[in-house]
Amino acid sequence: MSEDRAPRLERLLEATARRVSGGPLHPLELLQRLQAAAEASVRDGAVANEFAVSLSPADHERYCPVLARLSEEAAELLRELARRHRWRRVGEFSIDFRPSREVADGVPLIAAQFAERRYRATAPPAGATRRISRHRGLFLRMGDGTLVPLTHTPFAIGRSPANDLVLPVLSVSRQHAEIVRTPEGLVIRDLGSRNGVVVEGVRLPEYLLDGGGVVVLGDAQFRLERA
Repeated sequence: MSEDRAPRLERLLEATARRVSGGPLHPLELLQRLQAAAEASVRDGAVANEFAVSLSPADHERYCPVLARLSEEAAELLRELARRHRWRRVGEFSIDFRPSREVADGVPLIAAQFAERRYRATAPPAGATRRISRHRGLFLRMGDGTLVPLTHTPFAIGRSPANDLVLPVLSVSRQHAEIVRTPEGLVIRDLGSRNGVVVEGVRLPEYLLDGGGVVVLGDAQFRLERA
């Protein structure tokens, strides 16, 4: 970090910490989670450049007066991180802070993606022999309202960038779960993850997505929707 920028960031963090005093989310923790999301997003030496940060309504209200400056400093932090690790950038960093009623106080949900389309999809691993089924009109609606197309099965979900849906939060395991097609319908299966697949507060080894319930993976959640 440049010498002239370090005091500026420290002053911003101190001022923000005073403003949100009493809240469950410290600004330093927020930046650390953003950094972890960037590190988890790296694919083939390239880092994601679009970050959607979902905050609880209360956290968003507390941070609202400083979000513009915090976004600028966070983008500069990511640029320095990319330079230090020699990551390739596919575009300017964009950090969008948004309120979400699906997010708990003090537990932001950060989704990372590449603005350049060719990085968004993950190719099947070399030597893979599993049969791929293509789908149309199927989506996973995330807790913050984002729609993720479910284009094929098996569909891998986890923190590792090798997954089809990358959830860069520490409560999600690297290979957390997968969605597969069965004679009964689309099923999500736990892959031995730490926090499991949870529906209505119950941890399940697998769950039929056509049941319409909200699936919780660590701090992330979604449900299946059809167009």
